Amino acid sequence: MTRAKHPDGRFDQVQIPVGGGFWRALGGNGALVVGYVLVGIHLVLIVAGTTIGLGLEPEARAGLQRATLVSTAVLPLLATVFLWIGELVRRGHWGGPSGHKPDALLPQGSTTVRVRPLPVSWHVLWLVVAAGVALLLLTGLAREALDVSGAEQGVALWTVHGLLLAGVAGAVLGSLVKKLSWARRRARAGTPSHPALARRRAPDTAGRTFWRWFGFRWRLDLWCSALGAMALWSTGWVLVQRPAFPDDAASMAAVAVWLGLAGLVLLVGGLWATAQFWRTGEDLASAESVA
Repeated sequence: MTRAKHPDGRFDQVQIPVGGGFWRALGGNGALVVGYVLVGIHLVLIVAGTTIGLGLEPEARAGLQRATLVSTAVLPLLATVFLWIGELVRRGHWGGPSGHKPDALLPQGSTTVRVRPLPVSWHVLWLVVAAGVALLLLTGLAREALDVSGAEQGVALWTVHGLLLAGVAGAVLGSLVKKLSWARRRARAGTPSHPALARRRAPDTAGRTFWRWFGFRWRLDLWCSALGAMALWSTGWVLVQRPAFPDDAASMAAVAVWLGLAGLVLLVGGLWATAQFWRTGEDLASAESVA
């Protein structure tokens, strides 16, 4: 399999079928600025809804909290898109088609990129922050302030944020395990400077095809880790709410058991799958476009 490379790996030479002019005009720094501004707006709404909002009239307070809920559903996703593109432009070396399945019904890998990896310490920091805040929300420390306000929208607000942060923590944990297992296997292979590890499977085996699709193309191992962490956080949330619903305690316990089992299977399975990335035959720091 051959990969076409642009002469200097610049983003402005990459073929982008939809919205190419917009992203090139925005550039990496512009995308990062937009992403961080969106994050800042969302944080301001959260602070306003949980502090300033406590002194407002009930109707105004409810409106502010509804706006924060809408922001939670939209702004984090938009911010992630801009931050992701910005980091790819800032740390990426862009290339041409991957050459994978050139006879496929739909085009695959028309654009490739190899990014400069971040240190493991950044993964640890993000994991500690995301998991710590998610656990803080779960313990009810923030919910006590919401009980004072008496606003149901506040409970929903922190529930959504707890789920999102748990998902981020799960994905970061999976990414950390993926990087550490990759580095360990690369060291064992004795070729630390070579992008493709010595692999046990031939390039054209069904096993390599599956793992390339699962762990390289779609990163489903990280999705499983994220969903597993979200399910486990939901399990804790159900258990925290049990005292408030004594008549439904038994059914809530059953829900918690099933959620916990599902979350554990997804998280453990996702983490195990991250350690199988070497089977893809690809470089961990590389990626390709879906089409």
